[in-house]
Amino acid sequence: MDFNDIQNAWNNENIENVVLPNNLEKIQSVNTPLEKIRKNLKREVIVQLVAMIFIGIVPLTIDLKYSFLIAYYLLYAVSIIISIFFTIRLYLYYKNFTDVAATTKDNLYEIYYNIMLFIESYKSFSYAFFPFGLFYGFLLPLGKKSGKLLNKVLNANPENVAIIVVLIVFAFMLLMWFMTEGHTKLFYGKYAKEIRKVIDELKEE
Repeated sequence: MDFNDIQNAWNNENIENVVLPNNLEKIQSVNTPLEKIRKNLKREVIVQLVAMIFIGIVPLTIDLKYSFLIAYYLLYAVSIIISIFFTIRLYLYYKNFTDVAATTKDNLYEIYYNIMLFIESYKSFSYAFFPFGLFYGFLLPLGKKSGKLLNKVLNANPENVAIIVVLIVFAFMLLMWFMTEGHTKLFYGKYAKEIRKVIDELKEE
């Protein structure tokens, strides 16, 4: 291979992902919000594990009727399966974010895509748990052996009960929606925006 062949081969190399010195510092700045996301993800895994244990202990501290206790733990078993699946997903995202090296523009796109994918997965998991939260909320107070609240509900006007249930469900769903959206924006969304800002700045250069 002569000099011309070497020069032609060099010119044909794809240099799209080469990091220029003046961009290196900007690209590496992504590591700061990424590190914060990793820390929050680590906390999420711990919170999920603690929550799973706590939800399983709660009915043991309340004197529930046997039928309500069975219903609660059947529901709990299903929620545990979903929680384990999501906790594994959290760990995989954490591992993925840790393994990504923020040194090229393509890696920045990969990081941003994975973060947005995680945020959507997190929201989907939270919304999927809304019905479980409602059932837990109804089973615990209504299932007490004293039966006072359950008797009041059974003896009350069905229309009034229906209105109260609808209002409770609506208020709960609205509250959980605000909490989910606020949580994802505060702990992940704002850091994703920082990374997106770096990507947009690199596009302009």
